[in-house]
Amino acid sequence: MRMPRIHAALILILLSLSLNSCVLSPEKKIDSVYVMVYDYENNEVMNVSISIDGKKIGTTDIYGRLIITPDDEKESTVRAEKDGYESVETKAYIRPGQLVYFRMGTGAYYAKMAEQLLDGDEPDKALELIDRALEIQDRKDWRYLRSVILRRLSDE
Repeated sequence: MRMPRIHAALILILLSLSLNSCVLSPEKKIDSVYVMVYDYENNEVMNVSISIDGKKIGTTDIYGRLIITPDDEKESTVRAEKDGYESVETKAYIRPGQLVYFRMGTGAYYAKMAEQLLDGDEPDKALELIDRALEIQDRKDWRYLRSVILRRLSDE
């Protein structure tokens, strides 16, 4: 069965309109700032409190991300905080499309790295990392490791 000419013409018109609408559609405007937070083992960190210039703006989701819409474009201090993690901050020019990326270490991470450095005969670096761990959380086992590191340093 042949299609009447009018149907063929209508299909051709609809097809050309749909193709033109794809070409002529405006670009999506990027109006958000993206914050991403990971630990040093490349895991997303959720429930991180994010503040800009001292004002809390939200917390990260289960993927370590927070999307915000800035009021204005300016250089700001962006801070990320979570219990059990070191607090980190950076200066960033906040504007639409901006990505602010953080890496945060836990006390456990720094203590583990301090042990590895001590085993690798680098007690100076181990002391720096165990001190970072103790700043995050004061634990007896980490204080003991610190005393072992100090003992090793005094023997040298």
